[in-house]
Amino acid sequence: MDETTKLLAQMKPLLTVANIPNHQIRIRSGKHKTETLAKAFDWLHDLYMSPEYHELKETWGLLPEKIWRRYEIFGFEGLIEQKLLADAKKNLFRAWRKKRPQLFNKDKKV
Repeated sequence: MDETTKLLAQMKPLLTVANIPNHQIRIRSGKHKTETLAKAFDWLHDLYMSPEYHELKETWGLLPEKIWRRYEIFGFEGLIEQKLLADAKKNLFRAWRKKRPQLFNKDKKV
């Protein structure tokens, strides 16, 4: 497993929290040029080190995951931690969409 795949797997839980589609949280299959893989890794690493990613990581870590899920199940709304989480999710989603390499997407139709 290469470094890009490892980093993507490490980031996947929070990317899922940020409502990033699952088909984008993967690397296209096939052979890729080394340069393409290097650029994709650099972009992903920059995202990993970004304030948006760390903001979501810190906000998500405020409460255990089961509490966040209970908020959703019971329909709690308007709590301050929910507002913080919503803002952090939106910011990471925007950062994910900004100049994302097409290597992170579903396979092309043949």
